[in-house]
Amino acid sequence: MKYLIILILLFSACTARKIEVEYSSVSYSLDTVRINSKDEILDLWGFASFSDLNFDENSIFSYNSFNHSLDQIDLEKLEFTKRIPFEKDGPNGTGEIFVGFNVLKDDRFFIKSYVESAIFDGTGNLIQKVDWINSIDSNGEKYDDSPMIQILVDSEDLLVFGLSYDYENIEVNLHVLSVGENKVDRLNLNSKKSYGDLSIRSARSGNIVDPSIELINQNNKIIISYEFSNEIVYYDYKVKALRFVDYNPTLTPKRVKPPNISVGQLEQIIKETKHFKEQVSYYRPVWDSESKQYFRLSTITIFSEESKENSKATYGETQEIKVFLTVFDSEFNLLSELEIEELSDFDNDYFIKDGKLWLFINLDDEMGFVRISLNNVIRNSY
Repeated sequence: MKYLIILILLFSACTARKIEVEYSSVSYSLDTVRINSKDEILDLWGFASFSDLNFDENSIFSYNSFNHSLDQIDLEKLEFTKRIPFEKDGPNGTGEIFVGFNVLKDDRFFIKSYVESAIFDGTGNLIQKVDWINSIDSNGEKYDDSPMIQILVDSEDLLVFGLSYDYENIEVNLHVLSVGENKVDRLNLNSKKSYGDLSIRSARSGNIVDPSIELINQNNKIIISYEFSNEIVYYDYKVKALRFVDYNPTLTPKRVKPPNISVGQLEQIIKETKHFKEQVSYYRPVWDSESKQYFRLSTITIFSEESKENSKATYGETQEIKVFLTVFDSEFNLLSELEIEELSDFDNDYFIKDGKLWLFINLDDEMGFVRISLNNVIRNSY
């Protein structure tokens, strides 16, 4: 049985609120911290969309769409540190807007825009472009494409991983570009159950309304996770092996039920997607190098039966979001599950630092984080 140990403590130095909770198998504590912006305008949308830890895990960088830059936040001092400006055009141009980036060693960044991707130094200067278009695919032909979602692995042979969407057959696969060899390999994700079966084609435009997919680099693995399915796929690039993770959660469904339609009007698609969110939404697993465990969040959204006048909410007003935490060992064996009842809202951005799970939150239009610490995680009987 869960019981509250410490109700509320206030820490004025870092604007923190701390709660400690214990279950029969695991205990956790939460506190809330606010980032000192130093009167700089931080882009909270940019942070929630595009951010990445540095290699020392003492700072995090986030995209600032207001001025096309990367903002550095010191996670030890909880304050804004500096801003790195980038050019959209010219010899050091990144393209019009970031659609993703990841931090590399030696103060370098891999930046993906709508069309281009390249490596830049810590002052915004171009070091090397990544050319998917003119690379050669497994059939010996010109690849002639550029995946929208990409991650670069900073190894001896630069490897860039990208999600390739086939909207005609409604499937997605993982493509790997060896920059040195100028060659692209294709890895089949067998995405039908987690992606294809949960996508709906618009009767009006013919476009696909599909679940989101997250692509991350954690613990020397490229990890793929799906929005409405708990399936995890990872590629261990050290041994060049693709693995599929299957587990049986007890607090949430494994995946949502397939939609009642495969083609529909906008109103029908919104209704089906809302029903998905009412069942479960899954997010990426993140690796904790201290405990040698993966942590993953999932949510169940409860919508209000009454809608507000002039509401712009696509799926209606949200009454409550239930947040669940799943813990895995280093081989993705399920260790523990619990509901974090103190969390009633959730933005999809979180990371691990110093053994704590940091969740981004908007604190009155200022950047903040809820930090979760877990103790005594043991294997449950499943």
